[in-house]
Amino acid sequence: MTRSPRIRSRRRAHRAAAVLATAAGALFLVAGPASAHVRVFADGAKEGSPATLRFRVPSEEADATTVRVDVTLPKGVTSTGIPPASGWTRKEIPSPSGGTTQVMWTATAGHEIKPDEHRYFDVQVGPLPKKASIAFDVAQTYSDGSIVNWNERQTGTKMPDFPAPVLVLDAAAAKAEEIHQQATAQPTPTTAASPAAVAAIQEQAAGGVSWLPWTVAGAAVLGAGAVVVKRRRTPSRRA
Repeated sequence: MTRSPRIRSRRRAHRAAAVLATAAGALFLVAGPASAHVRVFADGAKEGSPATLRFRVPSEEADATTVRVDVTLPKGVTSTGIPPASGWTRKEIPSPSGGTTQVMWTATAGHEIKPDEHRYFDVQVGPLPKKASIAFDVAQTYSDGSIVNWNERQTGTKMPDFPAPVLVLDAAAAKAEEIHQQATAQPTPTTAASPAAVAAIQEQAAGGVSWLPWTVAGAAVLGAGAVVVKRRRTPSRRA
C-alpha cells in the first residue's frame, strides 16, 4: 500500500517535535540543579546603605537533611543583627573590630531542611562596601555528615560546581567585570593550536599542499552520508 506524502510529512513533523521536546527536557535537567544552589538576596541593596541579607538554602541531597548552615561575612560587611530562625539555634563569632564575621545556625529536632525543600536565613548588615558585587562563603552540613562548601568564584564562562552566593550591587559594573574575566580566561590561538594544525602550517610553508584538511572534510561528508543512509534504511516501529 502506497502512503501519501501528506502522511509522511505529518510523521516527520511528529518525530521532529519529539526530538525538540527531548532536547528541551534535557536542558531543564541540566539547568535545574544550578538554579537550586545557595543564593543571597537583599531588597533594595546598594553601596553605602544597610541591608538585610536573605540566604536561601535548599536541601539538594536525596537521602539526607540539612542540619547546619554557616555563613561567613567578607571583609567590609559587618552584621548589626541576626533575626531569629524558627526551629534553629544560632551562634555568632565576633570580629575584633565589632560585629560578626560568621553565623552558624543549627537545626533542632524536627526542623531540619528536608530534601527538595529550602528555607531562608537572614542577616542584618551595616553600610555595604563600594563594590559591584559581594561574594559570601556558605558551608552546608547534612545529616549524613557531609559538608558542601559554597565558596567557588566564577572566573570564566564555565559555572563552578559549588558557586559562592553573590549579591550584585551594581549590575552594569558587575557585567563589565564578568565580560573582562571571560575575555581574560579565553585561550589564545597560539596556545590552542593542535599538533595537526602545526604540521599543516609547516607543510604549507615548505611549498607543499597539505592533504589533512581535505581528508578531514571527506571523512566528515562520508560520515554524514552514512548516518543518512542508516536512518533511511531503519524500519519504523509502531507504538
